[in-house]
Amino acid sequence: MELKHLAIRELVKESEDAPARITDRGGVVSITDPMAIQLFDTLNSAFSRRSSLTHGSFNHENEEGYPFISAFENFASAEWNEANFKDLCDKSMAQLAVAINNPSAHTAHGGYVLFALYASDRYEYLLIALVRDKASIVFDNDLRPTEVMEVNLDQLHQAARINISTFRKKQDSYLSFIGSKEKGEITHYFSTAFGCTDVTPSRKSTGELIRAARDFCNQNSMSDRKEEVVEDVVSYLERQRSEKESANLNDIQNLFDAYIPPEQAETTAGTFGTFANKGPYNVSQEFQPHTSTINRFSKLKVKSDNWSLDFSKRTFGELNAGKDVEFDEDNGRIIINRLPSKVINQLREALEQED
Repeated sequence: MELKHLAIRELVKESEDAPARITDRGGVVSITDPMAIQLFDTLNSAFSRRSSLTHGSFNHENEEGYPFISAFENFASAEWNEANFKDLCDKSMAQLAVAINNPSAHTAHGGYVLFALYASDRYEYLLIALVRDKASIVFDNDLRPTEVMEVNLDQLHQAARINISTFRKKQDSYLSFIGSKEKGEITHYFSTAFGCTDVTPSRKSTGELIRAARDFCNQNSMSDRKEEVVEDVVSYLERQRSEKESANLNDIQNLFDAYIPPEQAETTAGTFGTFANKGPYNVSQEFQPHTSTINRFSKLKVKSDNWSLDFSKRTFGELNAGKDVEFDEDNGRIIINRLPSKVINQLREALEQED
């Protein structure tokens, strides 16, 4: 991961009725400073941990109403330097001030706005995040507890990330947002400030992707391998989530192409991404896998008064299906096959204790 530019600005909104204002504090920060690298790493990790991101794209039908769009387009097409990065930050701050002053965001507060331009793998990103102070306690020289204020980088109140590489390729869903709750309401002034439209929650993209996978198999003579394909899709989502990486339709399309029969390759290969991205599924081109939705498709938990079982759905099947966990419905039994030696020893010890 390579940090190219970093800037810190301040947006002040002292009360619900007070107008927001941009202070003169801050500016572009030297990326050779080790503390700047540490700040960016912490900020990026905090964003990557969030599983409920909302994705979308710019509202090109009303670019005049969202000056940030044209400012970003000019920035993305130009040679990057400190001057045009600072100019983009200035215009972003102006739009944030306008958005937070909107009556729909009256409960929102200001804070420190961090801008990070960086490259990761084959993509380039612009990450914009709002953080605030938090009270902490330290000991002074006489070991007396003293309150200090520190920046709470782990708590992102608002954040937006633009995948510049995806934007340049004119693909959908290059914007990702975090919204925060202010007095019980989700505030979306970041998405308003940056002219985002067609937003799709990560939960919906995750669930609709799996629905699209099943429908695609049914419609393309792949029904006999449908469950196998879905298992691979879910495994991919689990892996991306555990590695704190986004899911990408191009990756999933490559997964599908491996299952397409040779006689259908010419007409069907390379089509799943478009199939899932369009209606009725509207899966974002890139999205953060949603943990609880993945678990709903990948895990099964059953319990009775005296026992419970928690296992992966891919290990479960009907009687004589060759799975690790088999359901004998006629006799009302669950059979667990291929018990590991460790489990066998534990069960044996439990019986010996009873004796």
